[in-house]
Amino acid sequence: MSFTQQIKEELCRLGPGKDCCARAECYGMLLFAAVFSQSRLRVHSDLAAVRGRVRQLLRRCAGVEISSRPDGTNALILEDPPSLRRVFSAFGYEFEGTALHLNRAVVEEDCCRIAFLRGAFLTGGYVSAPGRGYHLELVTSHYNVARQTVLLLEEMGLSCGFVSRRGNFVLYYKDSNVIEEIVGRMGAPGAAMDFRLRKVEKDFRNNINRRVNCETANLGKTVEAAARQCHAIGRLEKAGQLEQLPESLRETARVRMEHPEESLTELLQHFDPPLSRPGLNNRLRKLEQLAAKLED
Repeated sequence: MSFTQQIKEELCRLGPGKDCCARAECYGMLLFAAVFSQSRLRVHSDLAAVRGRVRQLLRRCAGVEISSRPDGTNALILEDPPSLRRVFSAFGYEFEGTALHLNRAVVEEDCCRIAFLRGAFLTGGYVSAPGRGYHLELVTSHYNVARQTVLLLEEMGLSCGFVSRRGNFVLYYKDSNVIEEIVGRMGAPGAAMDFRLRKVEKDFRNNINRRVNCETANLGKTVEAAARQCHAIGRLEKAGQLEQLPESLRETARVRMEHPEESLTELLQHFDPPLSRPGLNNRLRKLEQLAAKLED
């Protein structure tokens, strides 16, 4: 089961609630269904729980029955004109010549707005699993509905992005914290907790990967510097210049050649009296400079 299906299954286990909330949820389902017009209502869902909830709410709110397609495509179809007229009337629409819009009278109360959002998600929503990035979207084929829902969500403190895609209109979120909040507010606290845990796990893995990459890069720099320093010391020794250097530089050359794989921090442990890191770095740089003069 996908993460989206997990959320929808949990939402469908909620009771429909008060009449006003049941009406608002059903309204969201219809406006974000695959097709909702004067000639046809079509709701598609792979989840039997969602299809059952659509039937339940349409029966309660409009007194109509919607049937499944006989071809097993997981779609519910309503094409009977009198039934469609009752559906339109139940949500405050004139049946003839009505351009669909968001009837604000259905979503006046805060509880009804959450119910409307839940219904919209059940028929037109998708959430990517946290391991694949963060994305929640609601899709409708009605432009006016989409734009007015954007304003409604802003009033709820849930401002969203808006784009058109292949003739549909998409309201979307990419902020993981907002997505988690929406899932919880719709009525799926279990899925919201699962989302949070997956997000923490993903962030933990990303942090580890960043640290490993950083340490690998630092290790590469250490190896490169050590090889360069050993090469410089080798040239000085071959040219007979090493024994003519001050004791401090000879000691540094000896320690580096004896421990070619160690970092500067590790090399400092071999000096007595103790030497500072900048002091050791300056000595090694001086050895490289002297070797470079030999090449000139």
